[in-house]
Amino acid sequence: MRIGVVGADVPRQVVLACGAVPVRILGSWTGAVSQEATELLGAADAVAARVLDEILSGDHDELAGLVVCNDSMADLRVYYVLRILDERGRVPFPVHLLDAPRGGGAHRRRFVSHQYERLAAFVSGVTGQQVDATSLAEAAAREAKLGQALEAVQGRRRERVLSGTTALTAYRAAAQLSPEDAWERIGELVRSAAEPVELDEPAELAGARVPVYLTGSSHPDATVYAALEAAGAVVVGEDHDAGDAAWIGDAVNAATLEEACAQLADRHTARPPAAARSLSSERTEHLLAETERCGAAGVVALVRDLDDGPVWDLAEYRPALASRDLWLAEQLRVPAGGVQDATAGIIRALQRNVNRKDAL
Repeated sequence: MRIGVVGADVPRQVVLACGAVPVRILGSWTGAVSQEATELLGAADAVAARVLDEILSGDHDELAGLVVCNDSMADLRVYYVLRILDERGRVPFPVHLLDAPRGGGAHRRRFVSHQYERLAAFVSGVTGQQVDATSLAEAAAREAKLGQALEAVQGRRRERVLSGTTALTAYRAAAQLSPEDAWERIGELVRSAAEPVELDEPAELAGARVPVYLTGSSHPDATVYAALEAAGAVVVGEDHDAGDAAWIGDAVNAATLEEACAQLADRHTARPPAAARSLSSERTEHLLAETERCGAAGVVALVRDLDDGPVWDLAEYRPALASRDLWLAEQLRVPAGGVQDATAGIIRALQRNVNRKDAL
C-alpha cells in the first residue's frame, strides 16, 4: 500500500511501521501549469502547481492516502485546495496535514511528537495495521539500510565517481520506491559508475569538472543538474530537500509508538535548515560547512519565481562565500517556463568565475 507525500517533513519509519510505503510527489521543472491549478492555488511556486496538476489529472489515483506537509506556504496551499476538493469528491483518497515546525525547545518537540502520532493514526486508519514494537523494529531496519545506501552515493559523488545527476536520481528512487526496490535501484546506479565521470562532448567551461554546490529552490528532477554537468561542472552537494537535505534513512529504536515519535521529533530538530523555515544565519553556517566538506569551488543559487524563502538567504551568503574565496552564481525568480534560459545564464556565470580564477 502506498501513501503519497507532498513536502519533506514525514518521518518515513512511522509510515513504514503502519504498513505503507511513503511515496514523495515531487513535481517537475518543466511542463504546462493548467489554468485550474493556477486559479485554485493563486500566486504559488510552479512546481507546487504541477504537483496539484498531477493529482487532479489522476496520475496518483493508486495511492491509498496523501500526506501534505506544512513546510512551505506553497505546500500548505496545496493542502487547503485538496481538502476542499476532497469534500467535493474530486480526490480519490483521504488527505492529511502534517504540521511539524522546525526548531528546538521542549514545547515544540512535544507538539511535533503529537503530530507524528496523528500521522500514524491516519496511516493506520488507511492500512488497518497498528504500530507495535515489531513493526517499528522492522521499519527501522529497512529505513536504516536505505540510509546506508545513500551514504554510499554521497561518498562516491565526493570522490567524483558518481555525478550529481546520478546522485539526485538515487535520492528520487529512495523517496518514491519501497526500501527494497530503492536498494536495488541505487545499487544499479552505483555499480554503473565504476569509472570517474567523463564528458561525452567538449566542455563549455574552461575548467572541466568544476565542483559546484547547489542552493536555492528544491530540484524536483535532474533537469538543471544534467545541463550543468553536460557543460563541465559536477554537482558535489546541495542543501535542498530532494537531495542531501531529504529526510531519508533516519530511524530510531523504540518499543512503542509514543517513544518513536518523541525520538523522531528530536531528530527533526537536527535536520539541515530549510529556506522556508530557518534563519538565514543557520542556513549560511550550514552552507559554509557543506561547501568545505564537499570541496566545492563555488555555489549555484537557482530560485524559482514565487519561491521567496531562498532569496532572503542570499544577502548573507554573498559576503560569507567571498570571505572563503568561493564564488556565487545566481539566477533568481526563474519563471515557470524559464528553467532552460536560467540554466544557460548560470553556465555563463560559471564560465566567468572559472576564467577569473584562472587569471589570478
